Amino acid sequence: MSLKQLSLAAAVAVSLFAPIAQADAGVGAGITYVFGQGVAVGVKLFTSDEEDKAVGSAGLDYMINSGSWRPNVGVGYLGDSVYGDVNAGYNYKTGVWDFGVSGGTADTEGDVAVAAPAPEPT
Repeated sequence: MSLKQLSLAAAVAVSLFAPIAQADAGVGAGITYVFGQGVAVGVKLFTSDEEDKAVGSAGLDYMINSGSWRPNVGVGYLGDSVYGDVNAGYNYKTGVWDFGVSGGTADTEGDVAVAAPAPEPT
């Protein structure tokens, strides 16, 4: 990969993560099945860390079979400390755009119960 390609990839990644950095973003790690290429392991950033919500995702996978890196973007769902998503990514080694499905663990935040105020003494 040339320096120009690396710079372009970094600029794209920063522009994708800038809106996420303003919100309470979630993070996760898991396994991706890339159609036609096999299994990958990777990390994800999500647009929210709230449980039981649909989210956008941006991630980076390591393709086990080919030994290449695959940045990706997608949409998914956060459950109770788990996630699932569908994504599109670019395999740097093959130079091909591809699709995948992934799942794994996520740092999520459930609804916080707020205690009712104490009754005032009479």
